[in-house]
Amino acid sequence: MKKGYQLFSALELCQSAEGLLDTIRRIGEMGYDGVEFFDYAGVPAAQLRAALREAGLEGFNSHVSLDRWQNDLDAEIAYAVEAGIPMLTVPYIAPELRNATTYARLAAELPGYADRCEAAGLTVGYHNHDFEFAPWDGGILLDTLLAVDARVRLELDTFWAMYAGRDPVACMKEYSGRLAIIHVKDYLDRTVQPPVFCAIGTGKMENVPVVRQARDLALGWVVVEQDNSQIDVLESARLSLEGLQALGL
Repeated sequence: MKKGYQLFSALELCQSAEGLLDTIRRIGEMGYDGVEFFDYAGVPAAQLRAALREAGLEGFNSHVSLDRWQNDLDAEIAYAVEAGIPMLTVPYIAPELRNATTYARLAAELPGYADRCEAAGLTVGYHNHDFEFAPWDGGILLDTLLAVDARVRLELDTFWAMYAGRDPVACMKEYSGRLAIIHVKDYLDRTVQPPVFCAIGTGKMENVPVVRQARDLALGWVVVEQDNSQIDVLESARLSLEGLQALGL
């Protein structure tokens, strides 16, 4: 399995082209295998591809906002193809959009997104938080979204599954046929809003069985995503890599 880093974890460092490129370089120097994008900070696709190659990293996935899926997908696909990013993922539905209209529209449009991405050689993914596990339409929202098209792959965030009251390992088994990537987190306190996160191996999350199951499923990527940090974000990235290595990755 390969060790990935979601660049949203270093959000403040990636707001400019210079900052994004420097962060990519530093993540590569740490020893990660790849990075996952949430924005490109205006860096041209060819330049991004070259920066990844120079850093020894794969750009294995990109989180594309729901608005961009709905209104500018052709540009996102073209950029990903040129940059060498093989997967585009729906990352989040904002709280103010969590309603029947949004869910119905997304479910109706996902097959078309899959068609357009497939035509370009790309894969479509969906990344969960906790709300997708709440009751919806006789089941849960996550199942509704995955049911509309078998080409939509799941990027399972194991912390948010646990936060929603689910066993992350059981979720990995349940969705094994659709599972492409997992996100791993660690936390100090999940009783506050937002939860207080920390580097992998320095908090309370039980990641040993999660990584063991990822290995059993022969997943390609285990990805560090840290929504907030109490220390320097790149130091936390380094500690998280050590944490993954201690878990046998």
